[in-house]
Parts: sequence; C-alpha cells; structure tokens
Amino acid sequence: MIRRPGFRPLSAWLCLFGALGCGEPTESDPRDAGAVAAPPDLAVPADARVTDAETVDGGMADGSLDAGGGPACPRRYYLDPAGDDAATGADPAHAWAGLARVHAAIEVDPPTCDVEVWIAPGTYRDQRVVWTATHPEHRITFRAADRDQRPLFDGCTDGHCPGGTFFTLRHDAGEETNLHFWYLHVRNYQTAISLSGGRDREATSNGSNRIFGCYFERIGNVFDDSVSPSTACVRLVNSDDNEIANNHFVDVINTASGGLIHAIYVAHMSDRNVIRANRFQRSTGDPVRVRDFSNGNVITDNRFVRVGTHAGYTDWYCDHDARTDCTKPTAECPSWDNQFRDNTLDGNWACDPLGAFHYFQDDSTTGCAPPRADARRLRTSGNTSTTAPCSMD
Repeated sequence: MIRRPGFRPLSAWLCLFGALGCGEPTESDPRDAGAVAAPPDLAVPADARVTDAETVDGGMADGSLDAGGGPACPRRYYLDPAGDDAATGADPAHAWAGLARVHAAIEVDPPTCDVEVWIAPGTYRDQRVVWTATHPEHRITFRAADRDQRPLFDGCTDGHCPGGTFFTLRHDAGEETNLHFWYLHVRNYQTAISLSGGRDREATSNGSNRIFGCYFERIGNVFDDSVSPSTACVRLVNSDDNEIANNHFVDVINTASGGLIHAIYVAHMSDRNVIRANRFQRSTGDPVRVRDFSNGNVITDNRFVRVGTHAGYTDWYCDHDARTDCTKPTAECPSWDNQFRDNTLDGNWACDPLGAFHYFQDDSTTGCAPPRADARRLRTSGNTSTTAPCSMD
C-alpha cells in the first residue's frame, strides 16, 4: 500500500528543490526574479529516460530472450496506425492498432518485468481505453517510438467528435500502479488522462505514475460545443506520488461553463504529486485545481499563459455546510502543505493579470480534523508576473 503520512514536514521536498524558503503566501515576493521558461520541447533530463537500452530481469537490450531462454525483458509491444489487432504485436512489422489490444494481452499474460509499448508516428483515431492491468513493482511505459514525432491520438474521426476520456486508469488497491506516458500527443477529447483511485476512502489509492513530454491540445468541448463540458485535461482522484513534467497543455477550453475545466485537477486525497516545467497556454478554467484534502503537492517552474479566471493555483472543496449538492458521503476538507513556486504568470483568459493563488473556502469546516499547528494551506516563492498580460501568447 502507498504510505500516506498525512501532515508530515516537507523537508524532503525542500531538499529536492533547494533552498525554497517557507514563507506564507504573498501576491508578490521580493525574492521573485526573472521568468522561468518551460524547457525546450525535446529537453529530457538525464534521469527521464525510459528503458530503451536497459536490461531487466535477465532480458537483453533488444528485447530478445536471454541465454537461458527466459522471458524477454522489458516486454515490448508495438503499435502502428496501420496495424492489425489480429497480429502478434511483437515487432514493428506485426504491430497492433490499438491500446485496448495491449491491455487485453497484459490481462491474459501478466508480465513479470517492465513493459514498453512502442507507438509509431501517425494518427490513431477515436481510441478510448479503461486500464486496470498494473503491477506494483513493474512499469508499463507508453512511449513514442520516435521522440521527434509524437504519435497523435485524436478523438475525432471524419468530423465526428464524441468526446470522452482517452485513457482512464481505474485502480483502487492502495498500491503503486507505475504507468508512464512519454511523448504522446492527445487532442479532441473531453479528458486526456484520468488516474482514478477510490474517491471516498484514503486507502483506495493508486500512484507512482508519470506523464512526461506530452502535448495535450483541444481538450474540453472546444472541438464540439454539443458535447458536455469537462472538468479536467489530466485528472487525479486519490492518486499519489505522480510526476507531471515537461508537458504542453494548449487550448483546454469549455465553450460553456468555461471555469469548470482545469488542465490538471488534483482531487480527493491526491498527495505528494509534482507538477513541474509544464506550459499551460489558453485555458478557460484555472489551470491547477486542488480539491479535498490533497496535501504535500509541489507545483514549480511552470509557465501559465492566458489561463483561468482566478489564479494559477486554486483550492476548492464541496463544503457540506454551505451546499446541498455534494455527492461525497463524508465531508470534503481543505488541502494542506502544498507549494507553488518559481512559476511564470502571463495573464488570465481575459488577458487581465493572473493571480498566483486563490482559496474558495475557509480553513475549516464540519467533519474535518484540525491540521497541525505549523501546517499551512500553501507556501509560495519565486513566482513572477509579466508586465503585459498575455504577451507570451
């Protein structure tokens, strides 16, 4: 089970990110310096590699059997837009066409080591998958075969755009799920990725997933206003210890109820997630929304360009004391000990100045235990606002 320490000190995060300071939130910080740009599109840190040329569990670097005839590790499957789900999926010449086919294969034959899904360039139309096959000790990586040519998953086919969610993880066993998404392009869906644990009990979580180098575009109902509005491009529900880094969130838009959608929605006890070095550009809703006792999350070194209405970081929960439409049977609570640091703020959706943070409710409500005396809703430092809002759009 994923260890959930609750209101622990954030010394571990502070060590990770250097001397960040622990001051209370301020709208402008005297330590703020120059704007921090998102990294170049192809700039991958040395520690961000997938297992392209590693040997695992006795397997060879090319994925062949080891000398003792053991299983190939990492196990590899191949996708191609012109693939055939009746093929073997074992090499590029016999590639499959859909992610659902990969999921079916893993369910039938669970791997004993890491899995890599190599996805050839091109356009994959109208795919949606609900993923339940995970392993607490082994990764499943969905990766571009060529990082310079992200494979495109497009929710529209011949002008028909039904929406829906491209990739839904459903896992609530309280353990690491280890799904990695690497250099994918997703557009024309209501939601791109949903990492869904159990909403109502803290023990029913998932976690340790990674979304890196992806390009999310035209998410919400911007592609067809007859489709219902969405609440998220990437959604976390009781999902912990994930990293969302070096991604692009572009045109995350609801044509009605624009404020409902968030590029990243960290909800319902989603703890210790890192959101770093992403570009958020043109979104009708506040880009990073934290909800319901989601604690210890770090949002750093991102660029926010013409996004939202209130702030780059917002904290909301459905307050049972004030509302009658909350669907969670127990109380939703404020979130604590989050960090929002070294981000660039370049205007809201209306091209007015974008605030750094906003809380929609008070620090306490009926049914929520009081926090530690030294707990804080949010700590900030190093955030900068451009002189002319939307100048980076």
